[in-house]
Amino acid sequence: MQLSALTICPGICALAMAVVGLNIVAGLIQISFFIALYRQFVPRDKQTLMVAAWFAIIGSAIGMLPKFLAMALLLQKPFLFILIRYGNQIRVLCPWLSATLLCVFCMIFLLKYRFNGKRSLKYAFVFGTFGWLIMASAQFLVLMNYFTDGRWNGLANLFTAGPHLFVTASSLTLLSLCFFYYKFAVISEVRR
Repeated sequence: MQLSALTICPGICALAMAVVGLNIVAGLIQISFFIALYRQFVPRDKQTLMVAAWFAIIGSAIGMLPKFLAMALLLQKPFLFILIRYGNQIRVLCPWLSATLLCVFCMIFLLKYRFNGKRSLKYAFVFGTFGWLIMASAQFLVLMNYFTDGRWNGLANLFTAGPHLFVTASSLTLLSLCFFYYKFAVISEVRR
């Protein structure tokens, strides 16, 4: 009989799978959001905005890899071992690359989109830029730590280095991105 985390503590594993599953659903919703944004807000004659929207879609997809890695670690299926083999690189590079692409997306929209009096839409992109810039900066610290120290220390491990900085950065990111998504929810509600 093969022992695994599923056989030793099935309750904890079920909870972990539910959490990872919800993270995957949230990631799929984010990808869907950016696809809808691409279809509704990006003028077809604006190549720069189309590329920016694709940055957001690709960044969201890249952000899914650590979630799939977590599921691979829980399921322990042989066909998923490629994710486990490159787990450290996925955990380090993907969140940084995702946040960076999303930040670039917002910056390009701020610079190139004609808001024409749509102040709330402009504010949404300002807050999105701010939130993803903070996230990309924090993930950059993790990336630099990985390349200089040679091992993975997650963003949560940075909490021990500076709890006030970590809580402030996390809170500002959360508030900024909540405002970003909220503004789009309001805008799409008005359009209906």
